[in-house]
Amino acid sequence: GTCHSLRQGNTKNVLLACPMNMYPHGRSGRTVQEIWEDFSMSFTPAVREVVEFAKHIPGFRDLSQHDQVTLLKAGTFEVLMVRFASLFNVKDQTVMFLSRTTYSLQELGAMGMGDLLNAMFDFSEKLNSLALTEEELGLFTAVVLVSADRSGMENSASVEQLQETLLRALRALVLKNRPSETSRFTKLLLKLPDLRTLNNMHSE
Repeated sequence: GTCHSLRQGNTKNVLLACPMNMYPHGRSGRTVQEIWEDFSMSFTPAVREVVEFAKHIPGFRDLSQHDQVTLLKAGTFEVLMVRFASLFNVKDQTVMFLSRTTYSLQELGAMGMGDLLNAMFDFSEKLNSLALTEEELGLFTAVVLVSADRSGMENSASVEQLQETLLRALRALVLKNRPSETSRFTKLLLKLPDLRTLNNMHSE
């Protein structure tokens, strides 16, 4: 269950490979308490991966320390959601963790995460249908993290500037890859409020 940061080609594209929620021991008759403990243990390395990813976003480290921390605190769940969307199998209603164990929506729902999980499946289906390349996914993830409207920003203007730069790069990349699909970039941007909703559900 270790995490790998696979840098392919250049350091901008950091692939995150970590189990998303908890190590899947549900079938071994563990108590919900034990599963939740596993959850927090496996979440920590995943969060570290997000910090590593952020460091490789050009311009991120030029932001104030305060704003870097604020963005990471606010956006980590959303980043993980984007990175792990491919682990959700919407057709079979299962989630596969990187230990290669597959869990059904029902099993995880029994832990009282039903509504959030349904919303996560829904989001994953929409995002996966856009068939993003690894490069597009990397840039989109950066856009998700560098969000100027998070509360508690010290210098939102500089965050906004960086976000604009990343958005322009993402738009150019998406158009270059699929010139005929002009609505693809817009569809991608519409995932941002969806992520915000998921984040709010998660923090409740």
